[in-house]
Amino acid sequence: MTIHQIIVGNSNNMHQIPSGSVQLIVTSPPYPMIEMWDDMFSTQNADIFDALTHNQGTTAFMKMHEVLNKTWSECDRVLSDNGFICINIGDATRTINGDFQLYSNHTQIINFFLSRGYSV
Repeated sequence: MTIHQIIVGNSNNMHQIPSGSVQLIVTSPPYPMIEMWDDMFSTQNADIFDALTHNQGTTAFMKMHEVLNKTWSECDRVLSDNGFICINIGDATRTINGDFQLYSNHTQIINFFLSRGYSV
């Protein structure tokens, strides 16, 4: 028997879900350094807005991933042993102050999970 439940809320705090109770997570997060997500990330950490305002792309990128890591930590908490997390990850390209750069979101997310003992 499976249980299906829709919970609306911020994924960085899934207190309604018991630890180790989820076998599969499928998600497509907001991608750092995609302009349409700047406000969402900035409202969660004012340092992101400051970094973007001062053309500090790498700083903004890393701080955006600090925000996402809270969600990944919750995913890790609720995921059962031998469970699966499937993440649709998009990298970003962006020009800040005339400097074109690739922001490798997949690298940050994969490294987070590898540091927690996951295999890819």
